[in-house]
Amino acid sequence: MVKAFMSAGPLLMWCRGPVRYAGTGAVGKFYFCSKPVDIVALTTKRVNVRRNEVNMATRTSKGTASKGREDSTVRFEAAKVESLFPVLDAVAWMDEATTPQIAQFAGLDPRTAGKLLKNAQHLGIIEKRGSGYILLTSYPYQGTEDQKKDVVREALVRLPILVSARQFMSLGDELDVAMRKAATVGRIVPFSPADYAPMLTWAKALDALKPGLVQEDLVDSAAAAKIERHETNKDSIVAFLSHSSHDKPLIRQLAADLKAAGIDVWLDEQRIRVGESIPERISQGLAESDYFLLGVSKASVESEWVKKELNGALVNEVQRRAVHILPLKLDQTPMPSAISDKKYADFSESYKAGLADLIAAMRDQK
Repeated sequence: MVKAFMSAGPLLMWCRGPVRYAGTGAVGKFYFCSKPVDIVALTTKRVNVRRNEVNMATRTSKGTASKGREDSTVRFEAAKVESLFPVLDAVAWMDEATTPQIAQFAGLDPRTAGKLLKNAQHLGIIEKRGSGYILLTSYPYQGTEDQKKDVVREALVRLPILVSARQFMSLGDELDVAMRKAATVGRIVPFSPADYAPMLTWAKALDALKPGLVQEDLVDSAAAAKIERHETNKDSIVAFLSHSSHDKPLIRQLAADLKAAGIDVWLDEQRIRVGESIPERISQGLAESDYFLLGVSKASVESEWVKKELNGALVNEVQRRAVHILPLKLDQTPMPSAISDKKYADFSESYKAGLADLIAAMRDQK
């Protein structure tokens, strides 16, 4: 279909086909064009194509720049390390508790609780699971402040950027230079010292920046503290309570009853993360303990934790640390072969009878 366009005024069309003069009007000459092109539409299309090309190039550039480096958005929040303990108490006691639940349990406002949870995540003490949080390390619920500080100190000692920073400090670098180099080695680029300043405040307070310090030093210190504790109070007992998250309701009651009986408790959920060494993760709490209480249930024996760890390095570590193994029979599930020769406390028929047997066994072996 032939369309007409006007040469005078704004030019809104181009013509790709033959043009034929049609006459002159009051405002100019008119022509007929068999193949008109809408200039506005064509220009808009070209602009959109160019915009898409720019956006794609920007995304590609960002992707290339970020390849091979860690997330540089880690930012620790300023807070006293002692304020973290009620938050960790909440995470240890509840099952995948949310931030509002943790804040209420700890008696904190949600914003403060959120900051402390963020710090604990950065340190690898907890992680997000669904809408809530879980512990990734053993924890002395209702333990002393020094025991809880030891948990945070161990997390700081294991933190990759501090492992590297201590190495550079051993080579003579000052802390600020060592941190900058450690961040670069860890591919944290750009590095903002202010983002890590609150963490360094904790590390200084807990003596986690000593050049040459390694996790083994903390484990040896815990073992020495156990010897000193026995010399000071030969009747003191510390129990390391390992359990499946499915058995947490019973374990909570057991932990409370053991504490009421004067027995300190380290809680540890039987979890395995890719590439994680279980003996290494629990070594400090285990070295401080007198008894390794292993909750045995259908849920626990079917877990990867029991299948992979109970027959190997974990049992060796327990024995090396002179810790007595006391299984807890929580239901009718048979004992795993690795501990089938151990005397156990039977909770499957009666909780009260099992508790009495457990406390008696721990006190008799002392």
